[in-house]
Amino acid sequence: MKNKVKPANLILALVMVFGAVTFFVNGSNAQNKMYRIGDKGPAGGWIFYDKGRSSDGWRYLEAAPEDQGDKAEWGCYTTSIPGAKGTAMGTGKSNTQAIIKRCLELNIAAKLCTEYRGGGRSDWFLPSKDEVKEMYTNLQKAGIGGFDNHIFWSSSEYSDNLAWLQGFSDGDQTHSYKDGSHHVRAVRAF
Repeated sequence: MKNKVKPANLILALVMVFGAVTFFVNGSNAQNKMYRIGDKGPAGGWIFYDKGRSSDGWRYLEAAPEDQGDKAEWGCYTTSIPGAKGTAMGTGKSNTQAIIKRCLELNIAAKLCTEYRGGGRSDWFLPSKDEVKEMYTNLQKAGIGGFDNHIFWSSSEYSDNLAWLQGFSDGDQTHSYKDGSHHVRAVRAF
């Protein structure tokens, strides 16, 4: 005699299987959402960089939707900050951490970024020289982000007295005295 499956057990088994599949698909889609340059990011900012795949805990860079300051100093004028010399994509976060650790001044560019809570997130940082250049190239030149024609700090130190800046009117990068006043725009990696 063949074993018959009771209808109630069959329905329960199907609900469990399909429920797990639905959970997996929904969870997978939520974590792996694809963004394009210029899209709104999960924290309400603008996606300006996609490295093509997730590694080291991130794939995209998102710029905050507004400035965090317009007359901020870089900070620590005449003091070298070990760990803040990175200029490449992906170095802004570690630069910012090094600045925060060493520079005890209030209201400096890096602190304005780390204290920002846009989109309910607390992982914002001051972008590196190459990251802020990418913001200019992919957002400002496309008319996205409201950067106007200001000059923005990067988290990349040039010397004891100087740090890198990005011009948003002409795309030029230069360095300026760390005690100068410039605009600040936070970014986050996810």
